[in-house]
Amino acid sequence: MVRPSGVKYPCYWMYPDNQNLWRWTYYGNNGEEIAVSSESYTSKQNCRHGVDIMRASNGSMIYAPPNT
Repeated sequence: MVRPSGVKYPCYWMYPDNQNLWRWTYYGNNGEEIAVSSESYTSKQNCRHGVDIMRASNGSMIYAPPNT
């Protein structure tokens, strides 16, 4: 996968994979890959919906096992 020049970070990058299904990757302020989609999407529109869900989750609670 090749990202175009001029991308501003942080950002989500949507792209077709080797099976021509859509995936996304999230890049942080420094351009480093932080997260990737855990599934492939059959359309670019469905992939965008997955990105929109992730973008809306910034207020979600964070849990971890106790005593760790």
